[in-house]
Amino acid sequence: MAQDTQILLKTDDRIMAEDISSLLEESGIFTLLRSDNPASSVMGAYVGFNPLEGITMMVNVKEYAQAKEIIQNSPFAEVVQ
Repeated sequence: MAQDTQILLKTDDRIMAEDISSLLEESGIFTLLRSDNPASSVMGAYVGFNPLEGITMMVNVKEYAQAKEIIQNSPFAEVVQ
């Protein structure tokens, strides 16, 4: 699977990552969100705050260019160079 995916972006803002993921899904592009702190979602549910975490968003290699273009033409343009 690693050969089939490519990193689209990295951020520490989970909400923004989920919003971008939803935007891409509307165009039929599915994403994989990976956290460098997998326990953060559990901590957020029980403690009531979201600890810092690094989110890596990955897409299918064949959809990378289209995903990048969609983001560049959205309010999230600054997160993809």
